[in-house]
Amino acid sequence: MKKRSLFLLSSVAACVLLSACQDETAESISSTGTETVATPSPDEPKYVFPEADAPDAFHRAYVMTESPDGNLRLFSRETRDDTDIFQTVRKKDGSWSEPEKLDWPKNRSNVNPFFSPWDGKLYFASDRPVPGFENRREMNLYSIERTEDGEWGEAVYLPGDVNTGADETNVTMSPDGTMYFVSKHPRGQGGQDIYMARYDSELEEWKFEALPENVSSPRVESHVTVTPDGQNLIFYSYLQPKLGVVDLKVVTRQEDGSWIGPYSLGPKINTRGIDFGTGLSHDGKTFFFSREGRLMEMPVSALMKEIETARQAYLDGRELSHLGLPEE
Repeated sequence: MKKRSLFLLSSVAACVLLSACQDETAESISSTGTETVATPSPDEPKYVFPEADAPDAFHRAYVMTESPDGNLRLFSRETRDDTDIFQTVRKKDGSWSEPEKLDWPKNRSNVNPFFSPWDGKLYFASDRPVPGFENRREMNLYSIERTEDGEWGEAVYLPGDVNTGADETNVTMSPDGTMYFVSKHPRGQGGQDIYMARYDSELEEWKFEALPENVSSPRVESHVTVTPDGQNLIFYSYLQPKLGVVDLKVVTRQEDGSWIGPYSLGPKINTRGIDFGTGLSHDGKTFFFSREGRLMEMPVSALMKEIETARQAYLDGRELSHLGLPEE
């Protein structure tokens, strides 16, 4: 069964007009001869598939990732009751092929792909039967590698205590191998929460570690991505204050190991609608997210500026004004 948060997002999305959160891209003005031409700023989010039609509430795309060689992109796409991972390949002219569904084993869902900068593997979540427990239907975390001929190998159920039988749905990883993942862990605060894990090379398994309570809440935190410097976690959340139905929020790790936040990114990224589904290219240069189910991309350098601005507003007690919301 698809996880509860996606059902909730879908039901909310059905009530939100897609036109309510069209990308209000800021424009810079340049002159060409005697004409003035408006050109989008390169730092603004843009559509990954600009020619594609806007999806309805049951066919959204989210959580895109890009391979180490930059020639393969994978993402999640809903097909009403199911969710699958699709891939698109960079062609010789630099354009991208039509997305193709990966026909991997599942009950109903293969979701949230992520190319790890630590080991180059692709991590994802699936509700496929667990070896030895074929009747189980919860989401678990897997890794998979491509073979020399470019085909996908066999998926490996992640060893250790990160798969709990309580729905693990999303992985992100910093270059040093620190994993962050989303789970309905029995030790959590409720809903879906964010946790950390490290790989024990002697035991050859992942070991669960808790994060401070302020990182998560009794509500849903999901679609987490860690920035390339390993210092910020970006995820969607229903927590107030927020600009839209759900916002992309950030927590920032301090030198003493504590975390600041969560705080909302500003209106360049968040809208009055649904912003979720974060992802990252393997080289750490491109940030992906989903706006009303349409995949967006922007430079990580621009994202980091947005994070710094939002964090400073949060620390100064100006988060509401930064979001353009009235003071309470």
